[in-house]
Amino acid sequence: MTAARAGADRVSLGVDFGATGVRALFAGSGQQVRRLDLPADGPPWLGCAPAGSGVLPVTFPSLKSLVAGGRSVPWRGQSVDVDTVVVRLFRALRKRVEEQADALVAQTVVSVPASFQSAQRQALRDAASEAGLTPVRLISDSMAAVMGHTTDRDSGTFLVYGMGYEGFELGLVRGVRGHCRALGYVGAATSGGRAFDEAALESAVRLLLAHRGPASVTGAPAEVWLGLRERAQRAREALTGPPAGDGAAVTDFAALTLDLGTGPALRMGITRPNLDAFLEPHVRRTVRRAQALLDESAVPRGDVDTLLLVGGGTRMEQVRAGVAGLGRRTAHGPPELLALGALKHAVRLGGGGAPSSRSTALEEGLLEPADPARDTLADAPALTATLFPLDAPSDAPADGTPAAPRQDVARARDLARQGRRQEAVALLRDIVTEARELLAGLEAGLGAGLGTGADGGGTVSMGAGAGAEAGASAGASTDADAGAGPGTGTSAGEGRPEGAGPPERQDQPDAEGRVVRQRPGRTTERQLARARLLLESGRYEQAVQASHRAWQEATAHADRADVLDAMIDVHCAAAMADMSPEHFADAERWLRCAYGHDPTNERVRGLLARRTFRHAEELHRIGARDEAIEALGKCLVWDREHPGAEALSRLLGRDGRNRRGRGDVLD
Repeated sequence: MTAARAGADRVSLGVDFGATGVRALFAGSGQQVRRLDLPADGPPWLGCAPAGSGVLPVTFPSLKSLVAGGRSVPWRGQSVDVDTVVVRLFRALRKRVEEQADALVAQTVVSVPASFQSAQRQALRDAASEAGLTPVRLISDSMAAVMGHTTDRDSGTFLVYGMGYEGFELGLVRGVRGHCRALGYVGAATSGGRAFDEAALESAVRLLLAHRGPASVTGAPAEVWLGLRERAQRAREALTGPPAGDGAAVTDFAALTLDLGTGPALRMGITRPNLDAFLEPHVRRTVRRAQALLDESAVPRGDVDTLLLVGGGTRMEQVRAGVAGLGRRTAHGPPELLALGALKHAVRLGGGGAPSSRSTALEEGLLEPADPARDTLADAPALTATLFPLDAPSDAPADGTPAAPRQDVARARDLARQGRRQEAVALLRDIVTEARELLAGLEAGLGAGLGTGADGGGTVSMGAGAGAEAGASAGASTDADAGAGPGTGTSAGEGRPEGAGPPERQDQPDAEGRVVRQRPGRTTERQLARARLLLESGRYEQAVQASHRAWQEATAHADRADVLDAMIDVHCAAAMADMSPEHFADAERWLRCAYGHDPTNERVRGLLARRTFRHAEELHRIGARDEAIEALGKCLVWDREHPGAEALSRLLGRDGRNRRGRGDVLD
């Protein structure tokens, strides 16, 4: 590059300095934005270090969290100081920009959390300066998100809900035609990908300790733990939905192989309902924190124009469903949103952009580290998981996703021999229930779950449950209630003209030439029928689990959507069967699980609002005023115009609502 060219051509650089990597964009004034591809042999973003306390013997700090801490990390066969690694990273960014743009980097802006400590901020500035990136400015992730999402013509109030690997952060930002002002921040170094993945590993460690003793979790090298962390992350992602786009979860069961080199490998299973139950209090507490931030900033929830979701954690269905209603509309930020916002600010600092959006157009406000006393995971329940033999049959569906371990008498014997008597008893009760259901179907001549043909091509009734009103009593709709009217299924040998041949196994066109699909297979039908029988007997958790297994069995079937509807019906019936306050936590969990499977289901949203309102009424009746106010707030999240909710809120008084969520520790 010639000296003249270097002096004439200048570009701006925007950097998202994240916990699991760096995203960078660059552009000149008025030029197209270009992405910077980083070298594959970059620094190790996640490390493994001994944990000071807790069940898990190790922790997985990010390179970002170690900045200014005087720590070293292994890189390219050497132990390198973290701040030196950051200098090399920034230098590599500068060189690549100059090579690709044939220009100098004139202005750099780096996006970091608002809770980033002052020593870390100064270390980043020093590293950028040493790497030749001067001048450099830092802005908060929330501010970068809003700047990346808006144009110089947009105005509004934005609540930025960020959940990444390191933790959770909220930012309330008001933007007016390119001028952004922060109204408040709040965050916690919990409720993020790292905390969730470590919770899965803690469950694994507890299982190993219980079955193999302390020696089974000691002595494993860092590489083994890092590999196990990656598998835990993949399991979580499989249970919380694909990275983007599709609204359905990949699977309802994920298996994690435990191999620490201290004995034979084992498999740990995590189900979608168990993960839902683990995530729900985390999400609920972040929503409380959001309401507290709005209260402290004197901004009514109705004045939040946009809820802006950023970070990999917000791609989880459970998070998206839980935060619904925090803004009039919700926007999902793309992965490069923070880098784009940083780049826009860099361009403005360099003299580009509209005249109204120059360097004075950003008011960050007070930036403080996250208060460890205000922990969103305080007293959080452990993630429930199950340990089963590595060679246990899994009956995996056609798409390769793992299925739940077998449920048979031999498995119960194995559990009893291992001293796990309660699990063995629970399994045998499930087997007895299923056997009774099958026997009743056979005696009634319905052949419940049994079709003719080796491949289960025959069909049986799915019962009235798929269309039943969830508000009806549990078990009101069963196969026996279906009757003989239109749409009622029969066994493969009934209802056909005399002399007719066996039913076709392929999809067949009807009289108008439309393809009529086969119903799900016999295993799916059996699990759905079993779920309805369990509803009748009041075993709601087991009914929900059975419906999940039915949906899992139908993963590769053409009628999977019908099975999804039937599964959601079971969730709803279980939730609405018992209106007592003691049943509410389970009911809400089941309805949230149903909503996570189908976020477009207005019926489920309505039931969430109705069930939560009934809970608020019960709490008010027994004198639990503060809890009733909290329940009403959740009800209005699901239905802003719910009849009675606002009236009851006024009756209870707004002073209780204003106190909600202001404690140091959220419960």
